[in-house]
Amino acid sequence: MTVRQVIAIGLAILGTAGAAYSQVTSKTENVKGEAKVDTVKMTGEVVSVQGNWLLAKMQPLGNYSLFNVQPGREFIIDGQKKLIGDLKPGTILTGMITTRTTPVTVRTTSKLDGTVWWAQGDYVVLTLENGENREYKVPESFQFNVSGKPATVRELKQGMKVTATKIVEEPQSEISSETVITGKSPK
Repeated sequence: MTVRQVIAIGLAILGTAGAAYSQVTSKTENVKGEAKVDTVKMTGEVVSVQGNWLLAKMQPLGNYSLFNVQPGREFIIDGQKKLIGDLKPGTILTGMITTRTTPVTVRTTSKLDGTVWWAQGDYVVLTLENGENREYKVPESFQFNVSGKPATVRELKQGMKVTATKIVEEPQSEISSETVITGKSPK
């Protein structure tokens, strides 16, 4: 096989792949809803600090909680920035944890053009512009566009040119959290 033949075959494959890809066009967008903001206040007294571990007696219940503090985490104690190693037993800490939850709908819109090869009930086979036949099981409520007019799958006949737009929505949530810890040194 010559170099020229290899290049010609490669171009033919790329042309076919490009034509097949162009049969269905898709667009994805993220649609954000209104954010929900929750703030929680926690207060505790430092009992012990070892490395990044902080043991606190929580108020008002008096239960103990163990926290693994991220290295570099800053505390504002008596108006000054402190690290976990600077905390002393008896220091009263107040943490304000603000969580923002934003609903996001990931919406994917796909458009496809084809010719009805066969249709019956909720099943249709379309011949795409590249000559490929694709089969689809279609919900009764789905609307095709035939010559600018809506048509259900049951109204399709062999040879009709159709356009179909499918919208898939997937709900998700974006969650962010911010914690500010302030405190007072023991007297």
